[in-house]
Order: sequence, then C-alpha cells, then structure tokens
Amino acid sequence: MSKATQAILNRAEAETLRSTAAGIDVASTPDPLAARFMRDDAAVLETAAADALTLDTPPPVGAGGELVPAGDQIKRGGGNLVDMVERPDAVTAQASMDRLKLADEVHCVPLAVDAAETIQAKNSIEKMLAHQLAAAHKLAMTFAGQARELADYARTDTYGRLRDVDAAGASRAASSSARMMDAFQKGVLVLHKLRTGGTQTVTVQHVNVSNGGQAVVTGGIRSGGSDEN
Repeated sequence: MSKATQAILNRAEAETLRSTAAGIDVASTPDPLAARFMRDDAAVLETAAADALTLDTPPPVGAGGELVPAGDQIKRGGGNLVDMVERPDAVTAQASMDRLKLADEVHCVPLAVDAAETIQAKNSIEKMLAHQLAAAHKLAMTFAGQARELADYARTDTYGRLRDVDAAGASRAASSSARMMDAFQKGVLVLHKLRTGGTQTVTVQHVNVSNGGQAVVTGGIRSGGSDEN
C-alpha cells in the first residue's frame, strides 16, 4: 500500500472517530473520557496523514498540466499527471501517476498528454476525459488498420504463400473501429457539456412577420444538450 493510500485511509478513520465521539457526547449516557480519547486518536491520524501527503519540493508543471517528478520523487514513484494546483500533495501526485500508468497500458501516453494540452484541461476530470479520448482514438485507428490488412485481396505469409481474405475478421475489426470512433465523438460532446453546463442558447437576430402574420425567426441556436437517442 502506498503512503498516499494509507494517508487517505487515515483521514477517513479520523473522520469516523470524530463522528463517533460526537455521537457519544449526545448519547443518553455520555462518556466524555472515551470521546476525548477518540478525538486525540483522530488528531494523531490527521497529523500523520498531513505529513505523508506533503511533498517536500513540489515538482514543476510540464506539458498538458502534468507534474514532472524529479530527484527523490522519481525514486518514490512520484506523480506525473496531476491537477493544476498551487500546492500539489501526495494524493494528487499518486492519482497522476495512476492516470499515466493506465494510459501507458494502452500505449497512448503522448496522445493523452497532447490531448490534455490541446483542450487545456482544467481539472482531473477533464484530464481523465482527455486520456479516454486519446485511448479511443488510438484503438479506433488500430482497429481500422487491422480491418484494412484483413481486407487485402492477396497477402503472403512469412513463407510466401497466398492467404485468403479474412472477411469476418475484417468486419469485426471495422465494427470495433466504428464503436471507438463513436465513443470518441461522444466523449467530445461530454467535454462540451462539462464546460457549458448542458445549456441551450437561442440567439434571435431578426424577426420577420409576413403578411399572413407568421413570424420567421433567423439567427443561431447553440445546444449543449445531446442528440443521442
């Protein structure tokens, strides 16, 4: 278990102890001494958590809003992707490292960092979404390439022998590519919703009333909603 994880658990336990102590205070038979011990234990846990989560030297922010670990932070497995905060702690660093590791499993770290930089991700949610977009794009193009290869009319194996077209395999790969492209496009819409609140704005520029009394509105409509079924 990492230090950051243990610190998070310590904080949660401290909150539980304080809540229990508060319950003891208002019980029909209160026990002030037990409540005091619980609060003392909570204070110890919170102090230990704060010490564990404090980075001696916060690493600089790099591309895509990522923290760049250095020195002993690298040895400890310090964070790479983090929230853009003025005083990042070990939790943010740990979460950042986890995000990078997940992106690395899909072999799309450069794409993920570039996507976060492109959308100017402002928080952890937007960074995770940027990484998902990068992963979806990576898989979509990978499956598309596989579909093209499987659909070749004449290919040879390592022994120079012709192989038949794998129509079924090409179809499955093309379908997977299409699903990833759809996921990518939906992810872009989600990002738009997050930043606009999913609101719809109607801008009326001109109102023309014909002889029959029918109004014709011309202008622009911007929707933050979804057109999905």
